[in-house]
Amino acid sequence: MRLVVLNDNVPAEGLLNDWGWSVLVEGKHRFLFDADTRGEILLHNAEALGVSLKGLDFAVLSHWHYDHYGGFSTIAELNPGLELYAPPGGNIRGLNIAEMHEAGRIADGVWTSGALDGFEQAVGVETPSGLVVIVGCSHPGPDRLTEAVLEVSGYKRAHLVIGGFHYPSRAVLDRLAKMSEFIAPAHCSGEKAKAYVRREYPEKFVSVKTGSTIEL
Repeated sequence: MRLVVLNDNVPAEGLLNDWGWSVLVEGKHRFLFDADTRGEILLHNAEALGVSLKGLDFAVLSHWHYDHYGGFSTIAELNPGLELYAPPGGNIRGLNIAEMHEAGRIADGVWTSGALDGFEQAVGVETPSGLVVIVGCSHPGPDRLTEAVLEVSGYKRAHLVIGGFHYPSRAVLDRLAKMSEFIAPAHCSGEKAKAYVRREYPEKFVSVKTGSTIEL
């Protein structure tokens, strides 16, 4: 199984980039978690990275902010009628929206935290290495989202937590470190958060940017 970061705030040579977040998950299921702001960025980077955005099994939206759902109209053109698991409150033409209110199972080996505070969800994906938790912006807190995913999935600890942590406090990062073997702060985490994890938990820190691929 692998995670392919199609867009992050940190650019990479030869790839397009803007403020946003999108990860392609390829394993037992192929699905997209979040879709950046612009479809052309996803299309360009997917081609450059040698992955396809067609034939997805489903898609997941963390929350209804444009830097996470803007590219889903393009995904709808490539995958008409695709199931999009999303928090309540939005719609994208061409996709079948399944509103996620409560924590539960999306597919075999894939769980949602449910929409915490009625607003944002994270997902947990079962991998050969353990449970990977993918977050979007973590407005409710990456620690709270991870805790919710662990509870619904039955895992006691995550192998990896990856995504935007929304400029977390040190206390939040300390709690997250207790829940996960590895931590990959991205998108809106901020340089201070990255530096803190790198300094305090060097054995846990995973650096990611646009185009990063993580094999599990």
